[in-house]
Amino acid sequence: KAYIQDGLNLQTIRLPLSESIYADKEEGFVADRAIGWQGGPQETYRYLSPLVSNLLKNIRMTDNTGGLTVKVSEQVLLDFDGSALQTSEHPAGPLYDIQAMLQPNTDGYYLKTIKAVEEQFSNTDGKSKRLFLLVNPAWRDKSSWGFFGGKKAQELILDRYTTTYAVDQFVVRGRKVSLLKCWSDDWVLFVENNKDPSMPASMVGSFGDRPEYKDIDSALAKLAK
Repeated sequence: KAYIQDGLNLQTIRLPLSESIYADKEEGFVADRAIGWQGGPQETYRYLSPLVSNLLKNIRMTDNTGGLTVKVSEQVLLDFDGSALQTSEHPAGPLYDIQAMLQPNTDGYYLKTIKAVEEQFSNTDGKSKRLFLLVNPAWRDKSSWGFFGGKKAQELILDRYTTTYAVDQFVVRGRKVSLLKCWSDDWVLFVENNKDPSMPASMVGSFGDRPEYKDIDSALAKLAK
């Protein structure tokens, strides 16, 4: 929707992995404490890669498929980073192809690679723009790059890639909380029912920008009163 209706071809999305990685553990506390810490990049890549592949196959760019299915291929970028570049080839033609970069981090290599993908795929001069996704990047804001790299990252990525979908999960005040962002709605904060975790989580607030920890802590403090 953000691309087709609003023309946002450069997007960031964040998919939750904690439950996928730890849900089958016998000790419930392992999964509880794992929320917000999702393992090393190579471990998370093993779970993220099939999720993204399935996502690309199911993004409906056009109904003109001729009965054929979308083909997804993957190129590993840096194995020790758990990073990769996936490409979906649409049966209706290359105009509807999509690329997704998995788990880029703040290393200068990724700034150069992102720029190259834009030039060769998503924002090629003289051609229609195509959808390019950054999936589960390691950064949060300008400070993630440090003092010297922050300005360049702000100009190349943070000011240009819009977060259109995100689910962040962690524990605050001993309670599981989730932040949900769906374009074009606000960030919504949910908290798990402590008495009965099988019950749906409760919405406790919404924010125009991604809330900081202090904002989430304040919302839970009010809830506890």
